[in-house]
Amino acid sequence: MAHPKAPNLKNDRPVELRGVLRLKGYGWMSMAIFVWASWLVLTSSGGVTDLSSVDLAGFRALVPAIVLTPMLWRQRQLVARMGLGKCLLLSAYGAPFTLCVGYGLGHAPVAHAGAMVPSLMPVCVAAIGFLVLGQRVSAPQFLSGALIVAGASAIAFRPAELWGWDEIWVGHVLFLAGALLWACFTLTVRHHNIDPFLATAIVGAVSTLGLAPIWVLSGVSSLGTASAPDIVFQLIFQGVVTGLISLYAFGRALQLLGAVAARMSALTPVVATVFAIPILSQMPDIYEVAALSFVVGGLLVASMPSHTAQPARTRAIRRQEVTVNTSTTSRTTSQVDHSRVHF
Repeated sequence: MAHPKAPNLKNDRPVELRGVLRLKGYGWMSMAIFVWASWLVLTSSGGVTDLSSVDLAGFRALVPAIVLTPMLWRQRQLVARMGLGKCLLLSAYGAPFTLCVGYGLGHAPVAHAGAMVPSLMPVCVAAIGFLVLGQRVSAPQFLSGALIVAGASAIAFRPAELWGWDEIWVGHVLFLAGALLWACFTLTVRHHNIDPFLATAIVGAVSTLGLAPIWVLSGVSSLGTASAPDIVFQLIFQGVVTGLISLYAFGRALQLLGAVAARMSALTPVVATVFAIPILSQMPDIYEVAALSFVVGGLLVASMPSHTAQPARTRAIRRQEVTVNTSTTSRTTSQVDHSRVHF
């Protein structure tokens, strides 16, 4: 008796699924970069806001906290299991990050913030991952970090940019602190595979709780003197666009792309430079193009194959493939043996 051919359980669906997920990840990351670059260009144009850095940080935290409170309440047990430590690490990208960058801009040019904060964040991620989590840094990643640091340093420490700024080193320290705070959020989301909506809600809620006393009692708010259009615009841009959309988009990209998403953040000053050409009529000079080329070169080097840790979702898909392959091999072997006995 002839036995039917064993079904081929090893299909291409997992491979196709990985491709679709990566495309979605690149889409989410592109959205985040677009928002960050827009923020840099907006600030470069004069920012023209009478609101203080505390006001901007408050808007960025308060809007996500209000919008996502119902979801946060439904998942309160999960948040309790996460613990205070993870919640604080996530919230580092909320009010602390915004205050560091905001006050840093009072001591250093916007171009330095664009060169240092988003560009150095992936370098900080790799450094913390290596020192704290024991993650291996491949040769392409090391070379990528070196190129990104070189490009960022060339812009930040350009002699022509240093004139006219007192205590510019204070701004640089605050920008570096901002990059480190951002890296804490990135590593926490990646390492624990935290849902982007949940991460956004936690950032908003914890930041609001921590910032509220300062915002209300310290007298540093400028809400009483700012114009209504200014307040409405910043409320939408800082709260909705930056606090909700970009934060969720970045978290989703981290979930789908892992370390690739963190490295892509270094593209922000490059995109901001391109945006500044039609919006601000600012053409980059040869020096800026050369410095940004180092950043792009670092990203290209980082895209080389490596054997570092993969995102949790990718690992799960690969484990599924291994399970399917093993099941297929066992089933085929069993059928062959059974066929021989029958014959």
